[in-house]
Amino acid sequence: MSPLRESLFLIRAASYLVPAIQRSEWRREWEAEVWYCSTRLPRRQLRELCWGSFSDAAWHRFHGSSRDHAIQWTREWSQSAAFCLLSILGIVIFLTLASGFLPRTRAIVMPLPYANADRIATVSQSGLSFSVRSGIPSDWVHLWQQKSKLIEDFAAYTWESATVVDASGEKIRILRARAGENFFSLLGLSPVAALEFHPGDVLLSYDFWRLHYGSKALIASSSLMVGGTRYRVAGVLPKGFWFLSPDIAVWSVLNADGENANARTGVVARLGPDVSKKMAQSELQSILYSAGFPLLDSIVDISPLQERVRSVLGSFALALALAMVITIAGLQLHIPAMDEINLKLDACRRSIQALFFCAKTSLLLAAVLIAGIEFTHAASITMTGGTDVLTEPLSTWLFLIGCMGVLSWSIYDQHRRCRVCLRRLGLATQVGCRGCMLLNWAGTEMVCIQGHGMLHVPEMTASWQESEQWTPLDDSWRELFVRDGTRA
Repeated sequence: MSPLRESLFLIRAASYLVPAIQRSEWRREWEAEVWYCSTRLPRRQLRELCWGSFSDAAWHRFHGSSRDHAIQWTREWSQSAAFCLLSILGIVIFLTLASGFLPRTRAIVMPLPYANADRIATVSQSGLSFSVRSGIPSDWVHLWQQKSKLIEDFAAYTWESATVVDASGEKIRILRARAGENFFSLLGLSPVAALEFHPGDVLLSYDFWRLHYGSKALIASSSLMVGGTRYRVAGVLPKGFWFLSPDIAVWSVLNADGENANARTGVVARLGPDVSKKMAQSELQSILYSAGFPLLDSIVDISPLQERVRSVLGSFALALALAMVITIAGLQLHIPAMDEINLKLDACRRSIQALFFCAKTSLLLAAVLIAGIEFTHAASITMTGGTDVLTEPLSTWLFLIGCMGVLSWSIYDQHRRCRVCLRRLGLATQVGCRGCMLLNWAGTEMVCIQGHGMLHVPEMTASWQESEQWTPLDDSWRELFVRDGTRA
């Protein structure tokens, strides 16, 4: 590359640091100087001169009026539709990173890590009230295992908080579960995990092992102190495995420590092929009644595990539907893209407005759903397989409040944007005389900084027909929105 061509290339690259208003004149001056010096200076000095143009361009960018232009540009860009969408997308990305790439959401949406997961269900005693569930006595489990023909197998389980002491002597508060020896084989887990699950041994969850053991391989002498008892670490469960709660870190065998065999526990069952929930419930209840248990005490409830895990999505859908009804009907709001003024706009412009509103609202609703699943107990399920009496209603209310807030803000924000360029309206001015509306102004007027139109917002709505009025501005107003020879 010739010295002149190289110099002009550097000048052109540096010119992009200069504000657009001054760029052409700045480049013309520097190119004239390069043309003059190209025949009088050696190549090395000419190159040094051209590299100095970068500091001069930076001075124009950040000094004096250029800095004011940059601040003004930032302020105007923050009112654009692109900034709004990117900001909300940033919130969604932040929630995704803060949660560790959505582990709970993926666990709910993805298929459960069991063989024939649609046949796995939990069993609980419900009595007359199906909203209150309790555990199953151990003798019922033994009775069902002997006489049930529709259910292939049963396994009892329970969990509790416990303190573990790892090999380094560190005390850690965890969630510890205990289950029957046939628990993992019932779920269809790998034969290795099922064979290693014996009294006196514990299995570690994959996340607990990665967090506290890292890449170290477990050896036969590895041990773990759990709740004051030392166990041999038999192995690590497969990555992605979880049962009812992803927070369970350690699994041991039920009754390994001499627990009461008649205590109530949770029960998981594998239904036979083509066996419905109602058929299985009828059989279990008839077995209990035939064994002499009272009829009211023999009422049980079977909850398919896949349905219970995904019930949080139903709570969110219910909350979203209620929020839409309350927000749109109760607050009497409408989307600006559908009002009479915008019917005069072309179909493409109305489509852009509708797409912007849908994208903005969808991203906000996604943020509400992610925050509700990842940072609350909305997706938690009790030990007996049902939903906690307080958890599901509370999660529904939290989703409802979040969805109402999102919809209300999204519609309000849409009203305060230009009907042409979708920029947030500015230059708010109070109109009328103070005192004509209960000591308030008659209303507020906001203008698009591009000069596309003006929005009048009355201070008080006199009737349901009176609302904000959008007035398009013709070309005769453009001179008011011109700055430094360019449109604002």
